[in-house]
Amino acid sequence: KERTDLVGYYNEFTKRFNETTLLQKMYEANYSKDIYITILDEMNIARVEYYFAEFLSLLELPNPERRYLDVVSDEWENDPVQLKGGQIKLPNNMWFIGTANNDDSTFAISDKVYDRAMVMNLDQKSEPFIAPKTRNVHITAERFMHLAEEAQKDYAITNRNIRRLEKLDEYMIKVFHITFGNRIMKQIKTYIPVYVACGGDELVALDDILAKKVIRKLVKFYVEPAVFEQNDVNANTVKALNCLVGAASASGSDSCSSDVQKQLADRLEIMELSQKELLRRIDRLEQQNAALRSELGKGTEQ
Repeated sequence: KERTDLVGYYNEFTKRFNETTLLQKMYEANYSKDIYITILDEMNIARVEYYFAEFLSLLELPNPERRYLDVVSDEWENDPVQLKGGQIKLPNNMWFIGTANNDDSTFAISDKVYDRAMVMNLDQKSEPFIAPKTRNVHITAERFMHLAEEAQKDYAITNRNIRRLEKLDEYMIKVFHITFGNRIMKQIKTYIPVYVACGGDELVALDDILAKKVIRKLVKFYVEPAVFEQNDVNANTVKALNCLVGAASASGSDSCSSDVQKQLADRLEIMELSQKELLRRIDRLEQQNAALRSELGKGTEQ
């Protein structure tokens, strides 16, 4: 994917702008109060932070009236009404949902994207079901945002959990040299009231967003490197085994050269050490997690 796949491009040959469906819907949404949802399926087939970077920056601006997206480099007299100075307003009633796979055919999603999005992990396949018929409820984007603002007033995060977050932030900086910053703190204070207003529990909401926004950083820095090391060792071991089999086949016997045997033994030893290192890191994370829970418990009793 490229940026032109989202907004289109000017065709120098036809002297016309080839717009995309997304650009058409963006134009339409500027005249509507309804919610427009854009689905980016398998969005990490290409690097998200490349083709979607401008959208990420605009969506983070607190004032929706300043969210203008570059479409063309110049301005013509016959430009559409909504196109001003080669830019179109990214409407506040247009939301984006992306799906992503984690495998060898996709790109890793950067922290820049993760920190600006709300993540839902779909780790299990659900059972099919038939949804009951319900009455349609029409709600405008303006009405939805108003309900969210009311929830922040009525179900603001408690002072007790604010102290827990401050304690967690101090611990993360001291032990892991990681901080979740003002952006994630703002998301926490926005997400939890809406979750509670929908009938959820505040601690469950806090646990959910911390797992997705904060604990994920620990996995990236402390567990994933050991896993990658293990994968490299596994790949090297397979190569050594193939070499071993190849050498035995070439000699017409079950024996193999001493060099290949030594290479295999060395790599098996490295694999065993990597497995121990991975288990050691996971054990250390569990111990630090227990210590953190203990510290948080002491802080809330005060």
